[in-house]
Amino acid sequence: MQLSEDQIIKLAPDAASVKAGKGLASAAKWVLRGASDRALWGHCQGSGKNPYQTQVDLQNIAFKCSCPSHKFPCKHSLGLLFLYASQPDLFTTGEEPDWVKEWLEKRAGKAEEKKEKADKPVDVEAQAKRQEARHKKVLNGVDDLQGWLKDLVRSGLLNVPERAQALFAGISKRMVDAQAPGLAGMMRQLQEIHYFGEDWKYELTAGASRAYLVAESYKHLDQLSPEWQDEIRTLVGYPQAKEEVLANGEQVSDDWLVVASESLQQDRLTVEYNWLYGRQTCRYALFLQFLTPGALTETALLPGSVVAADVAFYKGVTPTRVLFREQKGTREPFIPSGKGCCAGLAEAMQVYRESMTRNPFTYEVPVLVSEVRLVMHEKQVWIKDSNEYLIPLTLGEAGKLKGFAVTGGREFTGFFLAGERSWRVLSLWIEDKYYTLSNEYNG
Repeated sequence: MQLSEDQIIKLAPDAASVKAGKGLASAAKWVLRGASDRALWGHCQGSGKNPYQTQVDLQNIAFKCSCPSHKFPCKHSLGLLFLYASQPDLFTTGEEPDWVKEWLEKRAGKAEEKKEKADKPVDVEAQAKRQEARHKKVLNGVDDLQGWLKDLVRSGLLNVPERAQALFAGISKRMVDAQAPGLAGMMRQLQEIHYFGEDWKYELTAGASRAYLVAESYKHLDQLSPEWQDEIRTLVGYPQAKEEVLANGEQVSDDWLVVASESLQQDRLTVEYNWLYGRQTCRYALFLQFLTPGALTETALLPGSVVAADVAFYKGVTPTRVLFREQKGTREPFIPSGKGCCAGLAEAMQVYRESMTRNPFTYEVPVLVSEVRLVMHEKQVWIKDSNEYLIPLTLGEAGKLKGFAVTGGREFTGFFLAGERSWRVLSLWIEDKYYTLSNEYNG
């Protein structure tokens, strides 16, 4: 797989590592340089007697280096990638040396062990007993929340902005104690509304209503279809065990294009959102990774790249979240088109309405749209199609500048997350080139 400079930069832990890596992207720094379809490897001469032994797994993006650096990937791994990206002819191609083969085989063995573990049957009886005990506790929490929301509405909403921090912190903690972290998260979202903006009343009433309806739905779980039971339980905060998802979730094999990635800071965690699009199935998939400070991503996914993989979908009404069952390597990037890509905004809005009809609890709907442009009107960014249909965008200043710079008023194909009042554009393709507009997402 050939990585672009932008994709390599995204792998770096910080700007200093990018600078140091580019400083090592010189043939003079490497006494050995090799490449195969599976990996890159090399010996980088440092200040010590022996050169550092560096290797990169190109199929599943992983790194190993004998240097003492605590950063991952280290500057040597980045330097090897930068050099290969700019001057691949400097690398000797052929069979990997033993030390590279051994590392790759060890990684493949771990992946197989993980797959075998996923295939093991779940102890259904023990799981059912734990869920029943939790169900009773959540029911008490649900009654507590509904009573609290009714009191909030009765007392009026005009004074909420001045006391939002203390107001929602208490009920959020009570939902955590009731083992309903999903409902706690909904309360935190109400706490974090921008109460100095013009839309806070709409956001508050919509968010409170959503939480109330989820709570009410949970009280009538036994009257819902299996798909809706899974959906409501997930919204309340029941985790779907990875082993269960991998064993019994819908299995889909495809070449998955990483259409966008973004990060959300949530308390002490960094949540990485990776949006995927299947070439053959035209389906969207969302792969999440939760990282504590200093932790490394288990699976490195580069925006604009394609990974051939079997994934398992979580259960629900309109499931998008997935886990990787098996990654089979990389494929050549492609530009979405045809069946899965809407031609204009009228078709895209139809997709959005159909998705919201199937699941009205959805926050944002993923959609690919071609033949659109970015336009400005009264300091607001919009997307416009050839039929003069307009939809407002929520786009940060950096994304706005980059978007207008790379499109220059021309039509493009974009990946959007469609919301009720505005959409977000995370990436786009123009003249066969991919650009990402998403950095860190802070809600």
